[in-house]
This record gives sequence, structure tokens and C-alpha cells, in this order.
Amino acid sequence: MPHPLTAPLTRGPAHAEQRFTCRVERIVQATPDIRILWLQPEGGKRFAFSAGQYARVSFGGREERDYSLAGRPSEPLLEFHIRNMRGGPSLYVNTHLQEGATAEVRGPFGTTYLRGESSAPILAVGGGSGLAPMKSIVEEALAQGMSQPIHLYFGARAEGDVYLEEHFAALTARYPNFRFIPVLSAPSGRTQRRTGLVTDAIAADFTELSGFSAYLAGPPPMVEAARTVLPRLGLESGAIHADPFIGEAERYRREGPK
Repeated sequence: MPHPLTAPLTRGPAHAEQRFTCRVERIVQATPDIRILWLQPEGGKRFAFSAGQYARVSFGGREERDYSLAGRPSEPLLEFHIRNMRGGPSLYVNTHLQEGATAEVRGPFGTTYLRGESSAPILAVGGGSGLAPMKSIVEEALAQGMSQPIHLYFGARAEGDVYLEEHFAALTARYPNFRFIPVLSAPSGRTQRRTGLVTDAIAADFTELSGFSAYLAGPPPMVEAARTVLPRLGLESGAIHADPFIGEAERYRREGPK
């Protein structure tokens, strides 16, 4: 997902800024307006980051945008989920970018990274392409053997906006401490899924979140709603991790296509 352009660029622990030229190895159309890209750093180099962070990426010499890293830090390819905002670099990525193209990547940035030393139950909340950093956090936590309850809530607009469901179903089958809960805010027809705001679903499922750690990524209204709802359920503000950002949707609203 896109990340801050006005917030300070903050790196996580022990990660100096890196700059790599990468090759686009694979592209998958995950939803009608989200593409998943896998990039290979030149020379097989490893891009060091913590699960949940983001990088600045330039495709085809175009303006940089900030996108969350969706894979685990140990994986050789860098995974990004990029939503088509009908303008700017995201439009190019979703309509013209091809496998074999090059991209410039630098980073990592952000403070919403997995606190691997914590045994607190994890509440991860992703909206739209904000699923990307939550995927990274959840996968890394499970791979590290973190055995506390891990809940991933995914807020999507309609059925066609839900993606990677089979992937998370496989994780649910493999790890008994993991749950994946999609929630549709505006389904186009009858559905058996949870509906409404993802924050309302969380409030319906929990009466007490004291002692949890929460990680948030998604549209600003969703993140702000979570910042309001979660403390009411007992979650300490210091345990809520979310990078403040003006995403590409808001940038597009303010500035129009570029």
C-alpha cells in the first residue's frame, strides 16, 4: 500500500538506508485494481528490513512512491501490493508495467514493524492494499514461532476486493493460533461474510484488548477509527503501531492525476 509523503522518513532498528536497482520478476492481478509485484534486487543482494516496513519505489523513471513490503525479510524477492488509483505511478504499474522491467528501491522506512520480542497477543488490521504490511507481520510472527493468538482483520469494500484468501486459509490450517477475518464494508449483494466497518467487527469480537499489540495499515479513515475504538477496548496507545500517512488515494483527491 502507499505510505507517507509528508511524515518524516523513520527507519526501524539497525537498518541503514539501502538503494537497489531491481528487476520485476512476476506480476499477478490480485483484484481488479490491485497488482502484486515481486522484485529481484540486482546481483541477488538482500534488502534488509523489518516485517511491516515500507520502501520508496520508482518504476520506469517515474516519481517515487512509498509502498509497504509484503513479504518476509528473509525472502529473496521483494513483494509489493499496488492499488490502481487511476493516476500517477499506480496507473502506470497497473496498466503498463511488465515483467522484466526495472525499478529503483530505497529504504526501509517506518516504525510499524513486528515487535518480535513481545509475547502479547497480536491484532493486525489491514484495509485494502494495507493488507500488504499486515501479511509481512503475520507471516514473520508465525515463522518465528510466536505462539500467542494472532488475529488478522482485513477490511475490503466488496467481494471482488478480497484477495489472498486461500493463502491465509492455509496459514489458519497450519497454525492454530492464527485467525483471518475478512469484513466487507459495502457488499454488492447477499453475502455470508462479516459486513460493516472492520473496527465494528473488532468491537463485536472483543470486550477487552488490554495486553494486546495492534498493527494498523489502510485508508486514513480506517486507521483513525481504529485509533479511537481500540483504546475504548483497553488497548494502550503505546501498543498501537501505525505509520501516519497521506496515501495515494488522498494524494489523488488533492492533486489529481500526474
